[in-house]
Amino acid sequence: MTRRLAAIGRLPVVAALVSLAVLLPGEGPQPSAAGAAPVSAPLSAVSAPTPGNAGNAGNAGNAGNGGGPVRAGDPGPTPGTTPPSLQSPLASGIPTPSRPPRPVSYPIGSPGSTGPCPTGLAPQLLVYCGAAPNTPTQFKFYVTADRDMVIVQVASTLYGLVPQLFGPDGARVPCDVKDESYTFGAVRCATDKAGTYTLRLDNRLQGVLPIALSYLPVFSTDKCVAMRGSDTSLGDPTVYPGSVPSGMAGDCWTTDFATGDVVRQLSSNLSQSVFDATGREVCAPGSPQVSGPDCRLTGTAPYRVVVQHGYESDYPGEPGTHGYKMAMSRLSRPEGCRVVEPQTYAVAPDLTDTTRCRILRVPADGHYSFRGTRDNGPTGGTLYRFDLSTLCPSGDCDLTAGDYLFTIPPSVYRVPYAMVLRSATETRGCTAGRDDQMASGAPVETFDSAGQDRCRTLPTASGRAVYVLNGTTNGETARYRVLDATGAEQCHGFTVNDTYQVCRLAGAAPFRLVADAQGPFNYRLLVQRVDETAGCTPWGAAEYGTGSGLRTGLSGKPADGALESCFAVPADHPATELVGFRLAGSQVGAAVHLVGPSGEEFCEVVSGGEGTCRPPAGKAYTAVLTYGRGLGDYTLVRRDATPSAACDLPASSGRVGGPSTGFAFDSSIDAHCTTFDAAAADLLQVNTHTNTHQVSAVINVLDADGRTLCSGWGRDCRVTGSTRYLAVVASPDPLGRAAEPGALDVWRLATADGWAPECAAHPVSADGFDQRSGVLTGDAPLYCAVLEMRPGQKMDVASLTDDDLARARLTVAGRENWADGDTAYTCTQDDGITGISTVCTYRGTTTGHAVLLFSPGWAHLPLAYTLQGARPGTGIERSGVPESITPSVLPTGGWAETTVRGTGLSLNTQLELFNGPGWCGSLDWRPVRVNAEGTELVVRINLVSGCTGTYDLLVQGAPHQNGVPSPGYLPKALKVIAG
Repeated sequence: MTRRLAAIGRLPVVAALVSLAVLLPGEGPQPSAAGAAPVSAPLSAVSAPTPGNAGNAGNAGNAGNGGGPVRAGDPGPTPGTTPPSLQSPLASGIPTPSRPPRPVSYPIGSPGSTGPCPTGLAPQLLVYCGAAPNTPTQFKFYVTADRDMVIVQVASTLYGLVPQLFGPDGARVPCDVKDESYTFGAVRCATDKAGTYTLRLDNRLQGVLPIALSYLPVFSTDKCVAMRGSDTSLGDPTVYPGSVPSGMAGDCWTTDFATGDVVRQLSSNLSQSVFDATGREVCAPGSPQVSGPDCRLTGTAPYRVVVQHGYESDYPGEPGTHGYKMAMSRLSRPEGCRVVEPQTYAVAPDLTDTTRCRILRVPADGHYSFRGTRDNGPTGGTLYRFDLSTLCPSGDCDLTAGDYLFTIPPSVYRVPYAMVLRSATETRGCTAGRDDQMASGAPVETFDSAGQDRCRTLPTASGRAVYVLNGTTNGETARYRVLDATGAEQCHGFTVNDTYQVCRLAGAAPFRLVADAQGPFNYRLLVQRVDETAGCTPWGAAEYGTGSGLRTGLSGKPADGALESCFAVPADHPATELVGFRLAGSQVGAAVHLVGPSGEEFCEVVSGGEGTCRPPAGKAYTAVLTYGRGLGDYTLVRRDATPSAACDLPASSGRVGGPSTGFAFDSSIDAHCTTFDAAAADLLQVNTHTNTHQVSAVINVLDADGRTLCSGWGRDCRVTGSTRYLAVVASPDPLGRAAEPGALDVWRLATADGWAPECAAHPVSADGFDQRSGVLTGDAPLYCAVLEMRPGQKMDVASLTDDDLARARLTVAGRENWADGDTAYTCTQDDGITGISTVCTYRGTTTGHAVLLFSPGWAHLPLAYTLQGARPGTGIERSGVPESITPSVLPTGGWAETTVRGTGLSLNTQLELFNGPGWCGSLDWRPVRVNAEGTELVVRINLVSGCTGTYDLLVQGAPHQNGVPSPGYLPKALKVIAG
């Protein structure tokens, strides 16, 4: 001992301070006040705590598995007596409070100290001092055990200040860090002999380095708290709050865990480690025996637990205090878990219990649902067999009779919650329900608390179907299931979006609707048989056209407090119907659902849209309108959508380029239709256009069998294969506003004999063609040309119009793949500079026979146009060779017109006007016209916000060297001056 004191130097003073500190309140972790809550009486599946031997003076003895934690090495009670502190926990099951793992001790030095460092250290004694510059600073301390784990913690502002430990023989002790990669944090060193050890720190700085440091010999220290018995109960473990100052090596606990135990680590903020008797960390993250916070103990008992600040980077002059909470539970021997048995409906459970586990007692094999619930929703959790294998993560599954362990997600904080356990065949607490609530009403009901689930027994027979509508006008929805007599689920609604569904009851009657109480709130669940018309408004057919009477559809408003309306349709409906509706006000989430008598939903139409629906032939059906977020007045329409419908527009002749058929809308639910006959081999295109730069209508085209061939907003519909067609146009505005007037076109572009004469008269080449000019009007709204394309070929067409927004439509359609949705021909706008170039690609495998179609699209009429096909290739091969630009000086402030002169110029010429090495970038431009010889291209240049300076002219894709003229490149071709 004399040799040890001599090595440590200042330890007599420290020892005196430590002795004094034992009498003072601790600063280390204390058991949380939450540790004093009662636990349940012992269960058949849970081991009750038993007292052990209290020990004798100088020996902690055996506290049993119910005794309170004591400090290892503290004097024990007088032999043969039971201390009063142990009597109450054993009698009541309250975890025994633990003393802190280290006493209050006065550190050597003060934070930020630059004074000389002591030559010796004592376990868990924090030292503040200054490490001398450019020289090693060494500390001595004695390790009493032959095998130990020494943890060293150093805090400083110098990253990479590696603590180096040397043994009694002067050899460096291997530690868990590498010199070349260490930055900061605790260092763990396994020692294999007792004796005096040397800790060395090398300050590489030019000045004194303030440091804070300490060490902890994990297995030889007598300053660890004994954690045992009910301290590690699963239901209510002792929670130790504490703090680790910067530079402190950590706090420690001894345990009575055995090899093979599965323990649950609960901690916050700081790192927590478990070491076996050899010093090996057995619960390191990523280890095979670790699953989340749970760890199966391997190695050799006894085990010790250490809490430390794992990433020490605080400046020791401004020390941080790292607070934490820590607890350990024995998962493999669950104690303190209350028993829960299957419950009846409509009974509110106890939401105040904070024990972290429950024993679920299943009386018989069957299907069960379970969940932990707080007053504001589920807790989550895990169900275990008693071999700790998990099962039923959904909380709804088949279970065999017996006991199961349920734990909520691990936490050091107490969470009050209730456990809900119920058999799928449970009928206790169920009330009689109805399945005609469109007429009888569905009142708003109330859950008084979480877990107070409700049950209704439905009168509906097996094989029928019911609507289930879920929600209140305040947006509250319930989580529900429909079960049959055996507990088999028929349908469910688990999310806030499950406000409507059709539930087909295929199981055994009687059926039950059960609703889970996620908290205290209002809910409304409406049940209506789909073949029940009581409470449903008769819904008659509407006519096409505008005006009054049957053309206006069915109007009404929802009943007070209702989020739905029901409608009944007689059996004499057409085979195909066009259905649409509008709501006043918000239409978000609104839809009308059409359902046949056996429960099949054959059509759903969202608000603002139109749908073609095919109801069951010769059978009546019902429809439900769900209002989503809106509760405004409604207007619904259903119209005959078969080729025999009575249309308001004249039948189309199909002549290519013939006059369009105009239409207008008085309201947003108006629709117009036309019919036309054809041979099965005819290739037809149906489209709409308007003069207002807006989509003119939603278009639907159906064949002779009532099948929808094409549907969409303002699109081209290509159809073939039928002998009679119906084309329907409806308002495209989902906000309920009447659409702008438009026009409908039906063109027969080909017959079995070939392309229409109006197209065959205009052959063009995909390898380029000369200018084609004309004017589209209401009487002649189409230019059509024929061409052939090779597989993989691209055709680039410039379409110059007097519509500044360039909203005319240029497409290519092939005879081989005519049907709507064909992807063999694709056309996209390719030129981001001028906005007039469209590139069409053919992806077929054989020669393509196609038509080029140029129509108004969204552009105004009359529409003057010029088309020109680009030559293949890139650079000057495609765009020609510019030679000059006149005028070559232009002022800023607007669009300026100038002429590019050269050879081979066309509307497809691709130029760039860029500011050379300047920062202004390129100028936008558009072609205006080009002469037939291709020697003069007139362009308009945007100088509204252009920069002054000189601009180079470059043909896109032409090789060039800045400042050196070459074919396709004119340096300083244009000068822009201030306007």
